[in-house]
Amino acid sequence: MRYVCGYIAALFLLVLILCQSVIFPTFFMPFFRWQYTRLEIAENIDIEFDELMHVTTELLDYMRGRRDNLQGIRAVVAGEQRGAAEEGYREFFECPVEVIHMVDVRVLYDRLFIVRNVAFFGFIGMVLIMILAQYKINYLMARCTREVFTGFIGLLVLLTGVVALDFDRAFEVFHLILFDNDYWILNPARSLLINMVPIGFFIHIAIFIGMLTGFVLTAVIIIDSVYLARYKRLNDMDFGGRL
Repeated sequence: MRYVCGYIAALFLLVLILCQSVIFPTFFMPFFRWQYTRLEIAENIDIEFDELMHVTTELLDYMRGRRDNLQGIRAVVAGEQRGAAEEGYREFFECPVEVIHMVDVRVLYDRLFIVRNVAFFGFIGMVLIMILAQYKINYLMARCTREVFTGFIGLLVLLTGVVALDFDRAFEVFHLILFDNDYWILNPARSLLINMVPIGFFIHIAIFIGMLTGFVLTAVIIIDSVYLARYKRLNDMDFGGRL
């Protein structure tokens, strides 16, 4: 029974790490600043860089549920000053398809936040159960997380190889799985959103997510391995002393 609890706790922790590894890069503004500079997004859209960052902040606030919709996000783009003449700005998200798509994206992130929170409280709950049951929680968690995380890293390496072979196809399959419509297929001639985050942006955020996930899981595995080796050495010394 103790190993059942240990593996369930390890799975909850894995899900928590995976969710947070997606959430953190998505809302990490320095990453957007770096990508916009690298891909020359402001120049391509013909917008001031500071205004582009403001639009991005508002967009991410919408995805986090801090604003109700995308209306009222305004900027001067390519010299156009439509939509709010009194302020000299236009509505940035005017394309209906991109607005509908971002509603779908927000729903996905709402669910991701829920899954993360459930995983967090599930992990805490399992730890409390193991403490109350007086299990050797340090040893149990080290052993179970090392095995679960090692297995997942193997899957992650395999998935990385598949995606690297044809990112465009993987990107398409990813969207077909997550969305039940084709609103994610945006026209660059009409949608500013797809010009903000072109395929190069998604390649780098996928690399960021993969590297962050791999780093955290590997760090936990190393810590677990060091602890288990020390635990075994101390047990062997204690057993030898009793002889």
